[in-house]
Amino acid sequence: MSRRPPSLKRDLMLRMLLPASALAGVLGLGGALVIRNVVETTHDRLLDGSVLAIAERLALDEDYEVTVDLPRVALGMLETQSQDRVYYSVSYHGRLVTGYRDLPRPAGEVEPGPTRHRDAVMRGAAVRIAAQARTIYGKPGAVLVQVAETREARRSLEWRLLGGLLLLEGVLLALVGVLTWYGIGRGLASLDRLSAEIAGRAAPGAVGLQPLDVSPVPVEARAPVLAFNTLLGRLDEVMGAVRRFTGDASHQMRTPLAVLRMHVDLARRHSGAAPPEARAALDDIEGAARRLEHLLAQLLALARADEDQDAIALTDLDLAALAATVLADHVPRALNAGIEVEYGRPDGPVMVTGHPTVVCEILGNVIDNAVRYAGPGAHVMVRVAVSDEGAFAEIEDDGPGIPLEHRERVFSRFYRIARSDGSQGSGLGLAVVRAFADRIGAAVTLHDGTRGGPGLRVRIMFSPAPG
Repeated sequence: MSRRPPSLKRDLMLRMLLPASALAGVLGLGGALVIRNVVETTHDRLLDGSVLAIAERLALDEDYEVTVDLPRVALGMLETQSQDRVYYSVSYHGRLVTGYRDLPRPAGEVEPGPTRHRDAVMRGAAVRIAAQARTIYGKPGAVLVQVAETREARRSLEWRLLGGLLLLEGVLLALVGVLTWYGIGRGLASLDRLSAEIAGRAAPGAVGLQPLDVSPVPVEARAPVLAFNTLLGRLDEVMGAVRRFTGDASHQMRTPLAVLRMHVDLARRHSGAAPPEARAALDDIEGAARRLEHLLAQLLALARADEDQDAIALTDLDLAALAATVLADHVPRALNAGIEVEYGRPDGPVMVTGHPTVVCEILGNVIDNAVRYAGPGAHVMVRVAVSDEGAFAEIEDDGPGIPLEHRERVFSRFYRIARSDGSQGSGLGLAVVRAFADRIGAAVTLHDGTRGGPGLRVRIMFSPAPG
């Protein structure tokens, strides 16, 4: 099971949002405690107001007994939309003067002083009680005034405020996430541009192994880019040395080959009295020299294909006209080899984007392969057409073809296929074709022939001309 590659943007988001989420949780917990304290304090003050309103109306009647004229406002201020139940009691020395008898009394004696608060349970419901002991002139001891309310209103208000706080925190956290994502994206934009530039090096006409521009790269990311530029420089030097060696060696060997072929021709002219074995040896030498010359020509073509990409200037060209010109150059050799050649020319020009020399190299190598390996009596068909996928050139022969399992590997350099007649090519023809095609953005694919039998059909898709 393959692991998903790490994402710097996702990692930075997690490193930013996890602490922010933890901070939001701490603030939410602190906010909940503050909300609870504020709600408790506010409602306790309402209870205090009711207790004071009742305590202010304490008096003695004619019998010198404690009485109270309960004001309506004393309990009205506790009425809420949540319909909290309100209880009260006024007692003197444990004797109920007025109110609810089952309202719990505080433990122990209550001394006169400020209002005190406590939690209790009455009739199965949690209540908050405010109690104050008040002395009356002329009566010993203190009168206990208590007012209680259930906690529904407090809980409802706490939940509403807490819900609002959580909603606000959620909105702020989402906003922080969006802004963080945007900020990280903006910060990594230079790396995205750098990635696009590196990916673009494989495009036709790209700069290739030239160093990357580090001026827009952030300081934190410059070290790997500079190291990559150093690697590009060394790779360019190595590839340049290989190209120079290949080109120089090929050029240097062409002269000895020409001299060798000249001596073979000279020896053939004076071989009239020579035994058949000598003449056969001369034929073998000439064939080997011809194959070596072909190999050197392909090595030179491959060296040209590997040259700096800056050298290519793409332009619009007529593929049909170029194909006709290239095919005409190969017709004499095809006829001498007993191969029939046919050209399926379109009705009009077929405009594509490319470079004339490169397109000629591509078509020439494919046609040369077809003529070289199709065999005597074969038929080679060259056609240029336009399909839904774009403009293309096809070279088809009814020779031995290439087995399906070898069709991708034949584009590798020096990959050869053992043939039934014992002949082998240089292993460079299709490698040269692929190298040149990559330089102009063309695509080369191999298919079965359309005539039945083995055969091979090589299709080269070209980039369409703009407009």
